[in-house]
Amino acid sequence: MILQTYVSTIILLLLHTPSLFIHASQSSAPKMTATNAAQVDPAIYAKSGDISKHLEGVKKQYDTQNKIEFYKQVMGDGTANIHFGKWDNVDLDQEGAYGKASEQMTDYMFELVSGLCDCEGDFKYVDLGSGTGAAALRLVKMHPHIKHATCLNLCDEQNALATKEAAEAGLESRIEVVTGTYEDAPLEDNKYDACFSQDAFVHAFEKKQAFKEAFRVTKPGGAFVWCDLMCGSGEGVSDEELQTFAATNMVNDWLSPEENVAACQAVGWEDVKFVDLTADIRISFQLMLKKVEKILADGNPAGIDEKLLASYKTNLGNRITQVDRGVFKWGVVHAKKPTAAAN
Repeated sequence: MILQTYVSTIILLLLHTPSLFIHASQSSAPKMTATNAAQVDPAIYAKSGDISKHLEGVKKQYDTQNKIEFYKQVMGDGTANIHFGKWDNVDLDQEGAYGKASEQMTDYMFELVSGLCDCEGDFKYVDLGSGTGAAALRLVKMHPHIKHATCLNLCDEQNALATKEAAEAGLESRIEVVTGTYEDAPLEDNKYDACFSQDAFVHAFEKKQAFKEAFRVTKPGGAFVWCDLMCGSGEGVSDEELQTFAATNMVNDWLSPEENVAACQAVGWEDVKFVDLTADIRISFQLMLKKVEKILADGNPAGIDEKLLASYKTNLGNRITQVDRGVFKWGVVHAKKPTAAAN
């Protein structure tokens, strides 16, 4: 994962274009007020309008050994894969269910990539906001035709772990880990057959700039596939509640699915579509909450910060209710770069 900050003012511009969207059903719940805000350290997370402070906030959210261990235990089933899951045909009670769903989401996204561009031959792609590199490690292992994967990520500790894992898997010649941001990517123009990003753009300081950089580094005719949390438009959801959610997730540019589609189109991407998978993230939050409760019940054997666990236990319970109320959505945006495109 990579960039994040906190929103004190959120403006919703709802561009209702049904033909662009594939909707999944969502459950409803009684309205509730925005009294469930998590405790946030304003010295770390307050929105400043300063990208350097924003990046420091992201690092503090993810790039400590305590946070890495937390995500490893709660989202990774003891692995480095810390992504939300796609839960089709996954037994929620089986050992390692969360890790299986996370990998299934990675696989689903790469299937979308394969349907949008030619993945044969010397295929090269970049993972923007690659976190611990788990998605790239899985895909490169599974697909011999992937000649090269670049993992672009902000956080030094995560990058060190990704480099170590690639070497231990014997994949260092095919996986490159690069430190940097996806809004100012230190990458060549028109280099990659595809841009991929899993649960990272939510932290973008400016979404349109991130999408523009992805467009720049992708070859004409290439694919762009990313998934993430997005701003919802549930009935009765207040600006204050949206701001509170942003302020506990390092979000600076909080866009709805429609706005994200429009931002992609504005920088040149075509055939842009959103696939609504919000129902899946509800299950992810339920399983994460179950994991946190089990860690606490077992006496916290990994030695994770107790305050962090208590905070996440509260927050995850709130997240489940917020999904039902439409505070946010989660899903995939996929697009193509025009064959004759110029950067």
